[in-house]
Amino acid sequence: MANTENLGSKKNEQVQENENFVTRILSFFNKYQNVIYGVIIGVLVIILAILAFNRFYLQKKNNEASAQIVQPIHWYLQGDTASLKKALEGDAENDGFLDIASGYKITKTANTANYYAGLTYLKLGQKEDAMEYLKKFKKKEDVLWYACQATIGDLYDEQGDEAKAISYYEKAAKGKDPYFTPIALFKLGQMYERKGDWNKALNAYETIEKDFYAEYNKMSIAQYAERAKSNVK
Repeated sequence: MANTENLGSKKNEQVQENENFVTRILSFFNKYQNVIYGVIIGVLVIILAILAFNRFYLQKKNNEASAQIVQPIHWYLQGDTASLKKALEGDAENDGFLDIASGYKITKTANTANYYAGLTYLKLGQKEDAMEYLKKFKKKEDVLWYACQATIGDLYDEQGDEAKAISYYEKAAKGKDPYFTPIALFKLGQMYERKGDWNKALNAYETIEKDFYAEYNKMSIAQYAERAKSNVK
């Protein structure tokens, strides 16, 4: 009987606690309902504003930028000095990569313009400017981004900064592109060889063999892999 009474008492206490908890919640809501509704409405307004911004402004800007970048890419592909300068700076009728990058900053095309501006400066031999714009290129387009990291690695390698070159080649080597990735892995292997890190060099070459066998054969990587193996201790 005593056990039954204790159980009943505990249940009543639990029910009372639950009722008190619900009462406190309702009391809090009644007290601050205007604030709560205000917060909910504020959040909804922000969400709607973001959706409207993307729908009516950002999409329009993206379309404009996409149309603008066609001509400077054409100039870039022509490759002569005069065309490359126009690709960067534009002319009376068309924006160049620099204006697109600065004038459409929040668009995907502006990001692409940074990449092409870097490549254009590189072709013009202006390597500091090339580095500046290549580093602005954000990871929105995977294939181009990995290729960009390899190019930055090349620039650091030319400067004799092996640590930074390796860092950027390692980023580039994480891609899956059948052309760019094995090249990045090979450059990484060469950098490791120069540092005397034959284990890492061998791993880079074997990764090419495992994941990009066709390129492994085309690039004659086997000879480098064998040399790395013979130096592994």
